[in-house]
Amino acid sequence: MKKTRWLVVLHYVRICFRWSVFAAITGALCGCLGGAFSLFIQWSNEIRGQHSWLIWLLPVSGLLIVALYRMFGITKDRGADLIFDSVRTTEDIPFQVIIVSLLSTICTHLFGGSAGRVGVAMQMGGGISALLSRKVGLNQQDRSLFVMCGMAGLITALFGTPLMATFLSMEVVSLGVIYYAALLPCLLSAMTAYFVIRLLGLAPMQCSLMHLPSVNAMSVFQVGVLALACALVSMLFCGFMLFVGGAYRKKVSNDYIKVLIGSALIILLTLLVGDQTYNGSGAALLEGAIVYGRAHPYDFLLKLIFTGITLQSGFKGGGVFPALIIGATFGCWFGPLLGLDPCFAAAIGMIAVFCGSVNCPIASICFAAEVFGSERLVLFAVAAAISFVFSGYLTIFPGQHFIYSKLRMEYKNSNLR
Repeated sequence: MKKTRWLVVLHYVRICFRWSVFAAITGALCGCLGGAFSLFIQWSNEIRGQHSWLIWLLPVSGLLIVALYRMFGITKDRGADLIFDSVRTTEDIPFQVIIVSLLSTICTHLFGGSAGRVGVAMQMGGGISALLSRKVGLNQQDRSLFVMCGMAGLITALFGTPLMATFLSMEVVSLGVIYYAALLPCLLSAMTAYFVIRLLGLAPMQCSLMHLPSVNAMSVFQVGVLALACALVSMLFCGFMLFVGGAYRKKVSNDYIKVLIGSALIILLTLLVGDQTYNGSGAALLEGAIVYGRAHPYDFLLKLIFTGITLQSGFKGGGVFPALIIGATFGCWFGPLLGLDPCFAAAIGMIAVFCGSVNCPIASICFAAEVFGSERLVLFAVAAAISFVFSGYLTIFPGQHFIYSKLRMEYKNSNLR
């Protein structure tokens, strides 16, 4: 009996040691690639800000993106859905996805498309980990876990939030299922990536909030109303993405024509707005709302429209960072109407719309703690919980599976939508 117990202990030690080594290697690679990716995105937005005429080359960049995917034999880009399927079905991830998605996202930001970067980061992180897993001869089941390590590492490299990245990687694939076997390797990968980006001089996403409300019945009510409104905003964002994508599929079958139409719409909207506030990453909007408490009532809606058209036209990036901006600008405007401080309301809005868009409440609460600190964390948890429930089954990731109902302790079925 004692010998059997020691064999079990040795088996656990061996597995943990193997995963620790693999996770550390993955995190180091993802930290380097993610750090470089962040710098490229930052550079692209700065260059476009200095040379506003680059927006006129958006149609050319769109055509190049479509041609690039065709050249590498990727006729149908499934985005983050490819990574989700890889986790669930052990489907292989082509290495060329890393190169193509990286170049395409940089082009999108450089020439004025409105997009984020997390969706592409999932592809790149999953692609790196899939390549490593093939090189070391892991079986199909272990490869799926390894893919989540890559996701966690590269998301950490972008935000500097290892806890959020860890739980997002474990939660986002299937609603109601958390892959606990991935906890240790994902966390090790995320922490390694975090240390790498700090060595590279990249600062994590953090903000100190002032004028925090006390935790009482009134503040919970105010946050709850704001979170409910943010759930509707997240549904509007996801629904608009589905609407634009569906319209393209019905009316336009040629990818080149589709990206030209999208380019024309983005250029027209930019001219109507009069500046490029809503093009590119839109980081200035996020900073203005959370740090300075400044946002126009229409900021969230315009960013929503710009992003939906960009991503559904064939340009590359992601919807997570735009969701943060949409939530922050909406919260900054709507929160003071409820009596909340605009900066605090922007932070609540950011977390609530993020949660409603990706359906990952634990990752959302971790995100709030890492970015804004643990003080008043319970109010962020209230916002995440309410937004999660009332945002329904819409998502910015079409490949996300809803295994369990949000309302009852049962498996989800078709009549829950």
